[in-house]
Amino acid sequence: MSAVQLGFERAAMRVEGDALRCDGVDSSVLGLTGRLIPGIMRALGRSPGEITTMNVEINSGALFESDRRRLIKLGLGASAAVCAALAVALTEWFEGTAGPADPRLRLRRWLPVYRESLGARASGADLAAAFCGGISEFRSTGEFAICTPANWPEDLYWRAIWTRQAAQTTDFVGAFDTWKLADPVSAGRIRSRLDEIARHAVANAHDGAMLFDACAAYAVEMVALGDAMGKEVMTAPHRRLAKHGHECGVVYKSCGAGGGDLGIALARDPERLRAFELGVSDCGGVPLNLAMSKFGAEAARRQVPESGRKPE
Repeated sequence: MSAVQLGFERAAMRVEGDALRCDGVDSSVLGLTGRLIPGIMRALGRSPGEITTMNVEINSGALFESDRRRLIKLGLGASAAVCAALAVALTEWFEGTAGPADPRLRLRRWLPVYRESLGARASGADLAAAFCGGISEFRSTGEFAICTPANWPEDLYWRAIWTRQAAQTTDFVGAFDTWKLADPVSAGRIRSRLDEIARHAVANAHDGAMLFDACAAYAVEMVALGDAMGKEVMTAPHRRLAKHGHECGVVYKSCGAGGGDLGIALARDPERLRAFELGVSDCGGVPLNLAMSKFGAEAARRQVPESGRKPE
């Protein structure tokens, strides 16, 4: 097994109990990957010894950025991307097919494995994005989740912004759960408002103006949520970017659980978005050149060159 972002290459691997072991690699380094592979194999009904029949190479470098010689997650769902890739690849290896073509069926099959491997409560929205691609409506229904494809409005322009900081989602989820128990009235009020905005946004996702306004309202409520929790959901770079966005006529909101990494800027006018981008670096942000994919994780065969020859 090779995993460049984890710092090792070509380590002999095996499954012991519920965990993956790699020779010369501390088990703590394997992290989520060390739990995902055994979990996927159990779901496929394969024996632990069969892992030794393959060579696994994981490279999620495109989802990381180097800052002062340190690799930092961009906040684009690296964990979910690795899970989706491993699920599709191992299913293809053992069953001769990547599984059901419908990404929603793949999500239903692998979401429980993903949640168990994380060892924490997770909606699964990131895994849904990895399997489905593009833009979609996501609803968590407890054990399962529903992901429905949607269309991005042509008159709404966007840019993802990285704040050069990594976020610890589990820390924020834990703080959120503690706050809900300590102040259920405030928690209920803010959650109700966030839910109302999200439902309105989903119902009008085809309308650029309505989606723009809904994201603006949601961003305000996320600030209120952080203040109520006593946790900085909108970190200093996010707040500077939001202020700069307001001055440019652009909506800026943090993504995920907040506390760092990624945000998104939205504009009805591409010129306003370009004006916003000119000041991003002064606010501590880095514009990312991303695009919406048309599909999610799929199996693809890689041609291995013959010894001594370069691939064509």
